[in-house]
Amino acid sequence: MHIERPRIEERREGEPVRRRPPVPVFLVMMTALTGFTLVKLAAGVLTWPLFLLGVAIWGWPPHLVRLPMAWQHFRRTLTVQPPFPGLPPLSRLWLLLRIFSKVAGLPMSGLAWFLDELLFGRTLSATPVDAPLLMLSAARSGSTQMGHYLEEDPELCAPVMLQIVFPHLWLWKLVVPTLGRLVSDEWLAARFDAAIPLEMKQRHEGHPLRTDTFDVLFLVHGTHLLSAMSGLQPMCDDIPFMGTADHNRGVWDVDFVRFMVRLGRKTVHFAGPAPDGRPRRLFVKGHFLESRDALARHWPKAHFLTTVRDPVKRLESMVNHLHANAVEEALGAPPWNWIAPFLEEAEAHYCEVEQVWFTQDDGVQRTVIRFSDYVDDLEGTMRLVYRRCLGHAELPPHVPTEHPPRERKNYLVHRTLEDLHIDRSAFATRMAAYAEWAKG
Repeated sequence: MHIERPRIEERREGEPVRRRPPVPVFLVMMTALTGFTLVKLAAGVLTWPLFLLGVAIWGWPPHLVRLPMAWQHFRRTLTVQPPFPGLPPLSRLWLLLRIFSKVAGLPMSGLAWFLDELLFGRTLSATPVDAPLLMLSAARSGSTQMGHYLEEDPELCAPVMLQIVFPHLWLWKLVVPTLGRLVSDEWLAARFDAAIPLEMKQRHEGHPLRTDTFDVLFLVHGTHLLSAMSGLQPMCDDIPFMGTADHNRGVWDVDFVRFMVRLGRKTVHFAGPAPDGRPRRLFVKGHFLESRDALARHWPKAHFLTTVRDPVKRLESMVNHLHANAVEEALGAPPWNWIAPFLEEAEAHYCEVEQVWFTQDDGVQRTVIRFSDYVDDLEGTMRLVYRRCLGHAELPPHVPTEHPPRERKNYLVHRTLEDLHIDRSAFATRMAAYAEWAKG
């Protein structure tokens, strides 16, 4: 996709800008990454045969990048010529080394996955996950806060951030009774919070022991997220908000579903039974619209929940959120000149697909809640969610009926659509049908 538009001012006075570190610091980081990659290569000499044996028995681990995809990303990163501000040579070198490092680590990461299959494979296959609640909402729609409300329900269990990043049941069983007794949740959350730039914290409330965006954390394992720092076209090909390139279909139709299913079984098994003795119901929150049909086919009893919000407001929030996001800390923030045109088309496409899919009458269980109702009438919204999605005639007493007070934020980074050369009126016209749907 090639979109011509005026250049956006990348740096504005008084606005924090995460740049690539100075060259000496960057070279130290590069040396450390190179050393870590060499260690992976040395370990791979012994572990590649075992890894390939595991692949022959259990198949390719669904969260790991496949070799043809890694080669495609490597070759593209080597040759891509993105628009202004371009891809500096040191940034390109970093991305190439990151891709190579991901490949070098495949056998060790794969063996960690296979150890679960060896130790718990039969138990996991017998763990029932038949009717998950899948919150499939667009970004910046209130889904994170709703996810936090729902994960508190004793009948549900949701994989937390660290479980998605480290998807190994044997590791959870080992760490919780050992290191988990020495390190408090508060200490862990504080360390995580200290590592996040303030402008990012203002846009997204993250916690390592709470549920978060499942699909983004899934992509952390592979090379797709590196595309956000490779240029406009790689973003459009690989970042899943808009209908990714055809070469990614296998990722969303096969690998992502396999990963969610297996991690879902691990989560349900690890959580143990609900207070009434029944297995807990899996809850997953994310923006994985690309996998909607594949998930509905695998789980015909699944219930899909979404929150819909005015698309113009969501677009403005999303562009600022992506710029504030620490996609690849060593390279600074993604340039405005890439993310603005990418998200203008990506968010429009997402809305159009979401509206069509959530208004179909094909037997799939779907519930739509409006952002305005969610903000103004939390009790009524939660009654609707619990009645339709969880089968409760009455709202359980533990469910919040009022939002906690929210501090009004003076955002460090806030660009309007006009600042980003996005035609607000034209976007609103394109999204008119969706906006009416979002209003109810």
